[in-house]
Amino acid sequence: MSGAAGASTTNRRPGRPGAADRGGRIREEDMTMSRARFRWAAALAGTAVIAQAAPAQAQPPQEPAGAYLLMVAPQEGPVTGKTLWWKTLWCGPDGGTLRSAPQACEQLESADGEVARIPAREGPCTLEYAPVRVSADGTWRGEPRHFARTYPNRCAAMRDTGGILFRE
Repeated sequence: MSGAAGASTTNRRPGRPGAADRGGRIREEDMTMSRARFRWAAALAGTAVIAQAAPAQAQPPQEPAGAYLLMVAPQEGPVTGKTLWWKTLWCGPDGGTLRSAPQACEQLESADGEVARIPAREGPCTLEYAPVRVSADGTWRGEPRHFARTYPNRCAAMRDTGGILFRE
């Protein structure tokens, strides 16, 4: 079989002659799939026209109530002063890279976005000396917020800031 003849027969479904085999005429049963495709395309085009004709009445994107960058940096050792850990936090709607964003936003809401006003969490910490500097920089309801303190270790930092903001 030559390449040209083989190409014309391999693209057809078995048992269904193509239009060229019937002298260029198309039978009614060959049109059913085309009509179905036409109806589908017309319905899709109709929804696109309707979507363009009726502009959306959506509200403009709302600024979050709070947005923070949270960081932890060791103060001694080989990585002194380099950021060891950082997360993002958005409140209203709650999100970011901090896993416990809803709980952290709840704490910030009760403290008007001021990390220093979040009540300390009770609980023990080791006496390990591995000082860290924690910081939270961002905004709360359009007002800038900044918090930075050095603690003897990460446990003490977490406990003093409510146990959620600087948790891994």
